[in-house]
Amino acid sequence: MKFYSLEWISEVLKEYKKDTPFFVEEKEVVFSEGHFIFALLHLFKKGLFSEKELSRLTGLSLNELEKQKSEFDFMYLVDALRKEFALWIRELILARDFSPAEYGVLAGEFHLFEEQLRKQIQIPLLDKLKKLVLDLEEALEKKEELKPDAKKRFKRLLLFFSAVESIEKSRCERLVNRAKKLYEKAYGSLSLFKLPEVEKLLSELKLQLSKTGFKAEEQNGH
Repeated sequence: MKFYSLEWISEVLKEYKKDTPFFVEEKEVVFSEGHFIFALLHLFKKGLFSEKELSRLTGLSLNELEKQKSEFDFMYLVDALRKEFALWIRELILARDFSPAEYGVLAGEFHLFEEQLRKQIQIPLLDKLKKLVLDLEEALEKKEELKPDAKKRFKRLLLFFSAVESIEKSRCERLVNRAKKLYEKAYGSLSLFKLPEVEKLLSELKLQLSKTGFKAEEQNGH
């Protein structure tokens, strides 16, 4: 099972480990590897990892983990990494076609993210979906079709949000249902999803973290 968040985290961590200075939002990261990993793990919602699990993955003491939660520079790094990841995952959802099973994993993964990060992903994509709904409604009235690129983006967004809503309903449900009915009216039915159980998804994510060497090796500054 492939986790897109772990793919991004692994690439960012690889860049961080290079000998050259590492920047986030044009600010050099001077934290140790353990602190940087701890910041990356803030992509996931609070309580997803126990304090002992966080300590094992980061190499930081429980006291140090607690201390960083109120450190301005550390939380600035957390916020900056969330913004960068949100941009990356939004572009991925808009640009790539996934299989129904992959959309299921992507949606399950979305529900493991921290609340503010989910909003940073969700709100801009919902705005795009809403605009595409209006564009398709206008096109159907004129007996026209969306441009090919717009049709692809519409389908990708609809598949993603349909999978997200299938796992847990939200206030977005009305827009997603409206988009689904409109799309099926214009282009036919959508593929069914094979949705993973979120608890099983969490267990697999933790297993992959432990297997991929995602662990701090030293606590010196970068």
